[in-house]
Amino acid sequence: MELTTVIPVFNGERFLRTTLECLAAQSRRPDRVVVVDNGSTDGTPDLVRGFRGIPCEFHRNPSNLGVIGNLNRCLEFASGTRFLHLLMADDLVGPEFFARLLPPLSEAPGRALGYSLHDEIDQDGRRLGPARSGPGGPARRIGLNEFLRGQSELRHVLLPGVVLKTEFLPAPCRFENMPQVADALFVAEWAAVSSAVVEVPEALSHFRIHPFSASVRHMHDADQFLRDEWRFMQRILPMFQEGPLCLALRRRRLACLFAARAQVKIDVMAHLDPVKAAEFSRVRRELVGPTARWAGTAVVRCRDLLRRLAGKPGRAHELMQSRGGTPGKPDPTQEPQGSTHRP
Repeated sequence: MELTTVIPVFNGERFLRTTLECLAAQSRRPDRVVVVDNGSTDGTPDLVRGFRGIPCEFHRNPSNLGVIGNLNRCLEFASGTRFLHLLMADDLVGPEFFARLLPPLSEAPGRALGYSLHDEIDQDGRRLGPARSGPGGPARRIGLNEFLRGQSELRHVLLPGVVLKTEFLPAPCRFENMPQVADALFVAEWAAVSSAVVEVPEALSHFRIHPFSASVRHMHDADQFLRDEWRFMQRILPMFQEGPLCLALRRRRLACLFAARAQVKIDVMAHLDPVKAAEFSRVRRELVGPTARWAGTAVVRCRDLLRRLAGKPGRAHELMQSRGGTPGKPDPTQEPQGSTHRP
């Protein structure tokens, strides 16, 4: 097969039809579409078997492997295709996604990675916030350090917008058990062993924010919502190809960035669960020193002040509004159905 899209799913009936329809609408369709079901108890199996827009294979795991296990199960298709696309069951790609990505990616020898920019949409498919389309124009190759800078600062490429050039080889890396950042780390590791990283500077993929997404499901868990981000930043640092001084400065920058991101999460929790807010504060003190904490908090407070002067809400309130207000408890029958999201 030349191009294979694999969709991991668990109880994804809510959004899966729209996801399959976006593949059927491609100007360059996948040669193979595989849905890997993780033991769904809703109408997912019937939906896939009954879908007529594009031929779909339905593979059901013998038991539920968990989110990360099912993603790694999807990687088993890498050696049977030249290009592999992993699409979460609630995300979408625009009709020119493959047509734009495949030609420049084909020119890279061996393993490579291509991606488009993305927009965020809500559970009804409406775009959240301003359009994120870049300058447009032709695809471009970007250096590894430039790519890793965005990944390490969690301005990262999201999985629905990524096409992996496998050249019929097994995947060189796997998803690790850090659900909130697993895709960001995986993509960085793939890029580090790639002959080229290709960017199409247009928003051709669409990441869905909804009450059942990974970010909502994990947002009360300090281990997944805070510690995993810190572990991820430490894991990605050795991938940079730069000298000791630059690496030391980058390490300090990431500590300050982590402290600022943690402050936003503390502010969100202060509205939702004050006990958790106190726990998040303790975890931040455990992971970064006082200088980074002071700098991170100062940046967040200054930014929020400028936003309020401009008549906009602070970042924490903006995040809660973009998710439809105060999130409730996640549905225990739902696994997280999207890529990770960054506060």
